[in-house]
Amino acid sequence: MPRPCHCRRVAALPKVRYFKPQGIPLSDLAEARLSVDGLEAVRLADCQGMNMDEAAARMGVSRHTFGRLLRKARRCVAQALIEGQALRIEGGVCMLPSQADTQGEIHMSNAILVAVPSDAPGGLDAAPSAHFGHCDAYTLAKVENGQISQVDVQYNAGHEHGNCLQPVQELAQKGVTALLAGGMGMRPLQAMQAAGITVYHNAGHASVRDALKAFVDGKLQPFGTEQLCKGGCGHHG
Repeated sequence: MPRPCHCRRVAALPKVRYFKPQGIPLSDLAEARLSVDGLEAVRLADCQGMNMDEAAARMGVSRHTFGRLLRKARRCVAQALIEGQALRIEGGVCMLPSQADTQGEIHMSNAILVAVPSDAPGGLDAAPSAHFGHCDAYTLAKVENGQISQVDVQYNAGHEHGNCLQPVQELAQKGVTALLAGGMGMRPLQAMQAAGITVYHNAGHASVRDALKAFVDGKLQPFGTEQLCKGGCGHHG
C-alpha cells in the first residue's frame, strides 16, 4: 500500500498559473505541469536561497521529500524552457499556513466565477446540495461588482470511489474561483486550495439565489476545519 501523501505548506498561491512561448497558439503546444508545492520548493531554494533543512522545515516535510520535490520541479521548468512547452502550475498536496483553519477572502470588485452545488435541475431557484461531491449539478454564476450574471448549469457526472478530486479538477478547468459548499472532506478542500478555489461555508439557504446573495453581501465565512465532514458523515469526497 502506498504511503499517504502529507500536506505541504506553501507561503502563497501563485499569482500567475500559466506561461507559454510568445506567438504560438495553445493548441499547438505541449504542456509541462508544475505542481504548486514544487513551485514553492523552487521559490525557497532558488529565490530565497534557503538550505535543504531550512526549506524542508518551512514546508513541513522531510529533507528527502523536499529534495525530491525540488528536483522534479527544476526538471519540469527546464523541460518547458528547452522544449518550448507551455508551463501550467496546478495541483500538488499543499495548504497555506493561514488556511489551516480558514482561507483568504476574495475581493468582490473582481469578476469571479462562483459554483454552488445544487439539487436538480440546478439554477438560481434550485436548492443548494448539502455536499459538493454528491450534488446533482453545479450552478455557475459570474459575480462582478456585487452583481450576479451569466448563470449556467453543469451537471455532475459523478466520480469513481477514491477519485474525489475529479469534481475539483472540472470546476478549476471551468475557471471557478469560489465554491459555496455545505460540507466537504479534508482532501478535496486541500485540492480546492491548491487549485486556487476559495471555499465558503453555505448553510441554511433555501435556494442557490439566496446563497449567492449572501456571498455577495459578505455574509458567508471561508470554509474552516470545523465545517469539515467527519468520519461518520459519509461525505468524504
